[in-house]
Amino acid sequence: MDKYVGIDISDAQGVIDWGLVKQDGCRFAILRSIRHSGKPDQQFAANLRGCREQGIPVAVYKYTYAKTVEEAEKEAQQVISLLQENNLRCKVFWDVEDREYLHPLGKEKLTEVIRTAECTITGAGYEFGIYMGVYVYKENWFDFTQFTCPLWIARYPVSGVKTLADLPQEKYKPDTGRALYGWQFTSAGNVKGIKAQVDLDLLYEPPATLEQSQEEIPDQEEGYVFFSEEIDYARAQRLLEEAGQMDINGSLFRKV
Repeated sequence: MDKYVGIDISDAQGVIDWGLVKQDGCRFAILRSIRHSGKPDQQFAANLRGCREQGIPVAVYKYTYAKTVEEAEKEAQQVISLLQENNLRCKVFWDVEDREYLHPLGKEKLTEVIRTAECTITGAGYEFGIYMGVYVYKENWFDFTQFTCPLWIARYPVSGVKTLADLPQEKYKPDTGRALYGWQFTSAGNVKGIKAQVDLDLLYEPPATLEQSQEEIPDQEEGYVFFSEEIDYARAQRLLEEAGQMDINGSLFRKV
């Protein structure tokens, strides 16, 4: 099975020399998007610019604190606005790991909250994924069966500082009963061009799949976007193709 090594980062890593990062063997980067405050990660613009200059494929993640469907929609809309402002078309990983905020919600409520985030992200035409520690799956925080999106799972099998060349043995790969899109295998990575330690990740799909082409984003010039709590954009598009036409005031659409 092919696999590709890269990093996920935030402003905790400070200013990064992306030329050195690429020379060190980094194949992709997943950037923190929005902070708890609702403002962009302080290094987001610089990191995105550095990745673009070096030809490093990117996606984003959002560490969620949402405890209600309203908060989840608000967080998702903040991420969407950031992507649109930066002309960035990529996967959005919903970081579900905060024990203080999320675990007390219970399985049914947390599932509903994550589904709201997913519907909001996919309704805007972006691909949605879930990031979580393997403990979240094992402790059954939410209804895992309700989601078929890409999974990015954290599990750290071996302690100590690692480099991009120190790939973990596949026998330690997190087991969730389905294929993984990515595996975060350490938080103690040492990468040239980054002064602080950084998370290291493996992808099991080509890094180019982190980003989306222009054709994959819905055209919003008409003032409408796909919207439904029951189906995502891809499903709506298939329905449109099958039907040939659809009432624009129907449940698949809302005005923007």
